[in-house]
Amino acid sequence: MTDIVPTESPPARSITGPSARTDPAAPGLHLTTKVGAVLDVLERAGELKATEVAAATGEPLSSTYRLLRSLSGIGWLDKGVGRGSYRLGLMFLMIGSAVEDAIDIREAALPALRHLAAETGATSFLCVRRAMRAVCVERIEGTAVRSPALELGGSLPLCSGAAPRALLSRLPLAEQLTILRDTVPQPGDPVRPSPAAILADAEQSRSAGYTVSDEDVTPGIAALGAPIFDRSGRPAAAISISGLRSQILGDRAERNIALIKAAAASVSRALGNPLPDGRPMIR
Repeated sequence: MTDIVPTESPPARSITGPSARTDPAAPGLHLTTKVGAVLDVLERAGELKATEVAAATGEPLSSTYRLLRSLSGIGWLDKGVGRGSYRLGLMFLMIGSAVEDAIDIREAALPALRHLAAETGATSFLCVRRAMRAVCVERIEGTAVRSPALELGGSLPLCSGAAPRALLSRLPLAEQLTILRDTVPQPGDPVRPSPAAILADAEQSRSAGYTVSDEDVTPGIAALGAPIFDRSGRPAAAISISGLRSQILGDRAERNIALIKAAAASVSRALGNPLPDGRPMIR
């Protein structure tokens, strides 16, 4: 992390104490303290400008700005909605408290993911939504082919791929429109279809109960996905299988569709929603 070491001298009030002057580890410790303070402030506030971060941490604006830019460069921070503002980044959220709710979903989904991989030979995925994207929180490798797309911890926009589009299809229309308006493409993202095509696909997928990704992420690779619902009926995650097009959409397509829908329904039941269409459970 030497690229984010501030050039200004540490302030006299450093928490490392008097021994910091002779302790060779003190500069690194001070930097860690500054990074931790910035992340804590943004976690509490959600989104702040550099001036607000500097005021909240008691650090000079110039070094705070450099630190924010460096943390943004390594994926720990993202640009906020407001001009010149920052918020916790997707990479940091993946290792922070924001993924705590995904742990239970992952544990509930593991049997279904392993069953899908064993039955189809395809790679199975579990994705959860993080802001405008779907993040892969579990991946069970298949036996036929290993696709480089959507590695563990990787993400796709909600309009690309089977699992992300399964999540998008079950969101309210107003939320879908907001996502289409506010999503900022990242390097390596697939080509984005038109908004009309995305909305039409979401409606069709909602009606069918599953999504089909036909080479829209990786040439020669197809995928099937289905949404997973929590007790309240909200889409909590999505499950998918991916492999060679002939493996997913060939002679075994109908069986694969039945398997992916059954797997999503079984995970939804494990989360407290026994109804396969995701309606809220009647109390």
